[in-house]
Amino acid sequence: MDRSLAMNEPRLLLSPESVTERRAAAAGPLAPLAASLARDLARVREREPDVPRDKARMTRIGGRCPTDGALLGFDPFSPLVHTCPVCGRVYDDEAHHRWWIFWYQLWLAERAVHGAALAVLTDDDAAGAFARDVLAAYAERYLRYPNRDNVLGPTRPFFSTYLESIWLLQICIATDLLEARGETSLGGTVRDRIVEPSRALIASYDEGRSNRQVWNAAALAAAARLLGDDDAFTGAVWGRSGVESHLAGGLLADGTWYEGENYHQFAHRGLWYGVTLAERAGIALPAELLDRFAQGFVAPFLTALPDLTLPARRDSQWAISLRQWRWAESCELGLARRDDTRLAGVLAALYAPDAPAPWRDTGRWRTAAESERNEPPTRLTRADLGWRSLLHARPELPAAEPWMPESVLLPAQGIAVFRRDGGARYAALDYGTSGGGHGHPDRLNLLLADGPRRWLDDMGTGSYVERTLHWYRSTLAHDAPLVDGKSQERVDGVLDAYDERGDWGWALGAAEISPGVRVARALVVGPRYVVDRLVWTADREVTLDLPLHVDADVDAPLAWAAYDAGGAGGLEDGFDFLLDTSAAPLPVGQVVRLHAPGERAIRSSVEPSPDDAGGDRASCRAWVAASHAATLVRAVAPSSPGRSPRRFHAVRQRGAFGGVTTVWDTRGSVADVRVDGDAVVVERLDGGRDEHRAAAVAWRVVQRRGEQVREVTLAGATPRAKGTAEHGVAFVEMPRPPIWLRKPVRFSLGASHYRRSEESWEEAGRPASEVTVTHGSDGLTVDVEVTTPHPTFVKEGTVNPLDNERAEINGHGVQLYVQPALGARPASEIFAWLLVPDDRAGDAVRVVPVTPAAERVRPRARWRRTASGYALTAIVPPEALGPPNVPFGFDLIVNETAPGRERRRGQLVLSGARGEFVYLQGDRHDPERFVHMWWQQPA
Repeated sequence: MDRSLAMNEPRLLLSPESVTERRAAAAGPLAPLAASLARDLARVREREPDVPRDKARMTRIGGRCPTDGALLGFDPFSPLVHTCPVCGRVYDDEAHHRWWIFWYQLWLAERAVHGAALAVLTDDDAAGAFARDVLAAYAERYLRYPNRDNVLGPTRPFFSTYLESIWLLQICIATDLLEARGETSLGGTVRDRIVEPSRALIASYDEGRSNRQVWNAAALAAAARLLGDDDAFTGAVWGRSGVESHLAGGLLADGTWYEGENYHQFAHRGLWYGVTLAERAGIALPAELLDRFAQGFVAPFLTALPDLTLPARRDSQWAISLRQWRWAESCELGLARRDDTRLAGVLAALYAPDAPAPWRDTGRWRTAAESERNEPPTRLTRADLGWRSLLHARPELPAAEPWMPESVLLPAQGIAVFRRDGGARYAALDYGTSGGGHGHPDRLNLLLADGPRRWLDDMGTGSYVERTLHWYRSTLAHDAPLVDGKSQERVDGVLDAYDERGDWGWALGAAEISPGVRVARALVVGPRYVVDRLVWTADREVTLDLPLHVDADVDAPLAWAAYDAGGAGGLEDGFDFLLDTSAAPLPVGQVVRLHAPGERAIRSSVEPSPDDAGGDRASCRAWVAASHAATLVRAVAPSSPGRSPRRFHAVRQRGAFGGVTTVWDTRGSVADVRVDGDAVVVERLDGGRDEHRAAAVAWRVVQRRGEQVREVTLAGATPRAKGTAEHGVAFVEMPRPPIWLRKPVRFSLGASHYRRSEESWEEAGRPASEVTVTHGSDGLTVDVEVTTPHPTFVKEGTVNPLDNERAEINGHGVQLYVQPALGARPASEIFAWLLVPDDRAGDAVRVVPVTPAAERVRPRARWRRTASGYALTAIVPPEALGPPNVPFGFDLIVNETAPGRERRRGQLVLSGARGEFVYLQGDRHDPERFVHMWWQQPA
């Protein structure tokens, strides 16, 4: 029987006409791909589909090797035994099994799509039967999973909503493909027991402009289309957090996702589903946004390092190789939409038989739907692609020569990449957008690599639930400047100039990294070396640090001594992670040379490289000079995730202005360097001399060798640079009149103050609290009466096994915030404490400092049980309030939970909750939300 004549109309990714075309492709040019996918599924079909009974669980240790921090390998056939791919150790803890469930659920759902696709396109009845069995098993099990104790949004099988969205998307597509084949008996059950209740959970949690919300929108669109709900489908495409809004607000004008390369690929894959679903439904999205979306397919390759890995900017995994089937498939899907010689050239490079990577297992057979598990680089063919390529890739690729990008400026993302020597030498200035919630405080960060050796590297982010997360999210962990021991303010930088003239180029970026402190950094890249010049001005005396994360020796007899690097003490300032710290004075005018042999470079692979011949060509040398008296600091700190700690240096200056000039040589080309104010003279080993001079928005280079003289002037001032750069950062706002504390002020906290988790305020039993604030001679008295049937307090010394937050937040208690002298510049310190009653010690309250200032000043507190819950009184000392007649900021949050929960259920926020959720709030709070109060000195 010709099944193509008996098909129902598919509604999601394919049309009846395209099914016929895809069947021909699967039997013709894409037959090797169809056969390899069938082989993958055959090994799965040897076992009955086993749907886990337990809910997935996220903990600090789950899924990671405690020895080296590496992700444990995922084997879908090994639920209880988990092996570290780095050290080979084997683990069988319950925490690892519950983490394994998360991957397995996505893996199994995607196997249903594999089976359904093969059934439709190749008439594989056994594959179709397997897909039906998986869907039937999930229909029976889904509603039994508890929607409870989640990390990031409501979900039943998982711990985060976006994971359920990815999973539901697979369920919908598998169902649609099976029904296109005429198999409709299971569809109603899947819709009733999975699709309808799952989409309701997903729709209840809107994450706004987030890479995760992209997947929520795609899942909601697929579910609505499958259910025939046209209104919901329209909302998923055109709504405030729908597909169109992410194309317009998440993708920047240059086609990159605002959160950086790693999240670009994750979000762009989700957008592919959303765009494809919309187009299949006949919706015409704006052409400008589709052009931007098309640019996104090639975007990750534009900033790639010489070893074809992504720079680990922001919250990225470190050293993600682009030589994986998933990246090749992205290029295939982009090329399927429109002609692009760049994508064709990238695919020619990835599929080249002499590609610089070994043949190895691609990991496709164990891929967990669209949740990344990155694999080592491998050679690829089209037979290594996934099921999306079977449904959408061109039957045959156009002829193309291998292509990789040269130097590039991505102005919307805010990164300038310079490549020399055929792409082997790489330097980049990351100046622009801060990247939102996944951004790092690293404006004006510098990246430097030569072939496989990374000299100045961005380490990305390790585990989100480990303490080292706070190091990786500090400015100190980057090659970027910081002020007064504090990580930078979360601001966007600006581009003041950019120019490329032959083998010379430059970028000049600037940012106000701290209130009143403006920093500019010029990156000048030539044919042999790099000049890095940083200058800064401030409206007061400050201490500026410039880290140089290269493990180098100092070729000068400096007077080293043990040193306390200090730091502001913030959780993500980074200084708490420093070991073996020492320092030496750096006199004005002295140029100090650092030297790092090749074996000290950071590499994405431990495998030997053919260009590791040693000598100067494999080493890195840096000549460093400070404009004023400075201190050269060296310390040991965490390296890239999963690697041993390593040494780095930092230049520290004190004053209202200053500068640091560094010349970087990774090819053994420079003999000596002299720095005199705005002039930099580089003596080359070939006998030549380069004379550099900086101007406001220009850089002049005069090259001399014998009688030959060549002059290059780099300009390229941007429109913003022609006037004063406006950064538009509001550090303190006063949106409403302050409350005068001439008498006690009472606040009643209820529904409008509730930050929920899975349960609404009503479902949680209508939590409530009465708060009274009184000012007196001994300070600020805060009385809190909490209505709760079962007060549950976290005991002192409790270790939080779930994440890197303080254990106290997951029980009943109070978070108290005070900021004196609002409107001060720079902003005054914030006092924040966790107040937790100790039910084993009478009326004692445990006071846990949350901010550095709170270590110095602590409130006195006591508590008592009441008929309706408990009451707590705290007295904040006067020194935390600031002077009279000057407004101070105040807020208070009541944590609440219920017996049997691992994580808190919700919070009552005095300043209002605004329909928010409690997920990921920790013990942090935005000072711009503080209630403003003031007190008057008695006459």
